[in-house]
Parts: sequence; C-alpha cells; structure tokens
Amino acid sequence: MTAAHLQAGTLGALRLANRIVLAPMSRMQADEDGLPTQAMADYYAGYARSGVGLVITEAVYTDAAHSRAYFRQPGIADARQARAWARIAGAVHAAGRPVLMQLQHAGRLAEPGLHACALGPTEARAMGLAWQTQRPYAEAPVRAAGASDIEALVRGFADAARRARAAGFDGVELHGARGYLLDGFLSESALGHLEARLRVPLAVLRAVREAMPDGLLSWNLSLYKMDDYRYQPPGGRAEIEAIARALVAAGADVLHVTTRRALRAEPWGETLARTVREAVPDCALIANGGLHSGEDCDAALAHGGAQAVSLARALLANPDWFARLREGRALRAYAPGMEAAPLSC
Repeated sequence: MTAAHLQAGTLGALRLANRIVLAPMSRMQADEDGLPTQAMADYYAGYARSGVGLVITEAVYTDAAHSRAYFRQPGIADARQARAWARIAGAVHAAGRPVLMQLQHAGRLAEPGLHACALGPTEARAMGLAWQTQRPYAEAPVRAAGASDIEALVRGFADAARRARAAGFDGVELHGARGYLLDGFLSESALGHLEARLRVPLAVLRAVREAMPDGLLSWNLSLYKMDDYRYQPPGGRAEIEAIARALVAAGADVLHVTTRRALRAEPWGETLARTVREAVPDCALIANGGLHSGEDCDAALAHGGAQAVSLARALLANPDWFARLREGRALRAYAPGMEAAPLSC
C-alpha cells in the first residue's frame, strides 16, 4: 500500500501529486535590490523535479517602505521584481508542480539597520537577537502603525498578491506567523481583546482575496514567535479556534499550521493541527513542524487531519529526500547555517 505522504491529493482547488510541500525557507540570496535571480529559479525548480507536491517560496516582502525583513530578501514590491518572479513560476510549472508565493511584512522583526524605524502594532521592540545578523532587536527603533500605515500595508499585500498572480503563481500564502507584523497584531495583548487584534489581519486577508479572487489563498499560522518560542495565546484553545474560524470566514482557502513539533501535544492536550482541524473541518490544512522522515509525515497526516505536510529543514538537508527514502538511504541531519549556503537542489 502506498504511504500516505506519497498519495495524490488536493489542496483547495490545486491537485497535488503527493502530500509533501516545500515549506517557506528564508535563503536571503536575492540581489541587493531584492530582485530574484536565475539561481533561485533553478533552486525552486529543482525541488519540483525532486518530487515535492507543492512549492511555497521563501517569504517575499510586499512594499519598499517597511516590509522587508532581511538583507538580500526577495521582494515583489514593483513590476521589475514581479517579472523576475515570473521566470521562477514558469520554471516550477515546467517541472510539473504548482507554486505559491509567501508574502510577508517584517514588522518589528526587521533586521536592525535595515530600516531607519521598524513598523509594529505598538512601539514595543522585539526581544533577543535578530536571526540573520545576530544583533539585538533592541537596537532597532519601532513605531506603532497609524491609520495611514495600516492602509498602506493592506494595499501593499493586495498589490503584491495581484502581481504574484499575474506572474503565474497559483496563489499566495500570507505570513501570519512567528511574530512578523500580521501575527504581531494578532497576538499583541496591548491591543485588547481578540476582535481588536484580528482587525488588521482580517483587513489584509479580505483585501488579498478581493485582489486575487481566483488563486489559492493560504494563511501561515503559528503560536511561537521568532523572539518568543514559548508564547501561548491568552485565550488558550478557545482563542485558537476563534482565530481559525475568523480566517476562513474572511477568505482563507488553506491554513498552514506551523509549530516547533507538529506531533507534540500542546498544553491543552492535543496538537495544534488537530485543534485547528476541529475548529474548521472544511478548510484545507497543511501541518508543519519538526517532521523529518516519511513515517513522521504519515503520522502527522493520520493524527492531525491535514491534507498535506510541509518540510523545511528535512528538505534543506536532503534535496534528494524522495530518492533517499525510495532507495532506503539514510537522511542527512540538518546543521545550523545550511540556510545561508549557496542555493542548490
């Protein structure tokens, strides 16, 4: 019998050759102006040829003002960047696989020195060390987004989604996870009750749905933050369920649920994917977090109720993941720093 992760399936309107998704992984190898390169096209097409059922790109910034998170991060903030991305979408499609673009606004998790002042839901600065440069986030000033900033960021996401669709992408994923701006609004207790925290994320989601009515729309959802791995929502399980229902009602086709360990129960006694599945039983679901082997993937599909699973470090360390499993060869372990190595697949 064919293993569950190798079976064909669907994700919203997309047909998948199997249930394995290339998770977004920041590789920071665009040019200095955020322009995607030919090496990036080869990299993503390589994963498509290797066997993944769906490719999701690394996080892509949406506007030139405040959204960029990393040095040498690719963007889709203008027509020139969009034309370069069209080459990448075409390369993945030529390899026979669908592709989504993940759209991101850095918020207060922008690398220190990248912006004169980062934009946040409040003036609070991120904690700890920045991921790319290892500089203290506290070095970077943050100002709270005002009404005009919010209008601009909503428009930035919608325009970026429109460009991505015109460039040939099958849809987009909104990075609403890990403490970046959309998740910052969603989890900033200073903003008040959940309805108030949902206001900006839902405005972005609705604007993107309107800008891209015929493409797949995914939302990346997590509990942990880049600067707070232990975060738990103040409302516990009930809050997670309410967030999931609100996202689907606003137009999300897919919820991409990201945890540190997808197979580990959360404090309330079940996995995050299972909680989301029970809250929105008719929404397509991708489970992510610490999955490495085919057995891990099958377990996540069986117990989390997901249509697909996404892999990041396992595929980064093993671009030939499918071949290794098929041939019975051991999988390489991920080693810190692999994401900064030259692109290859």
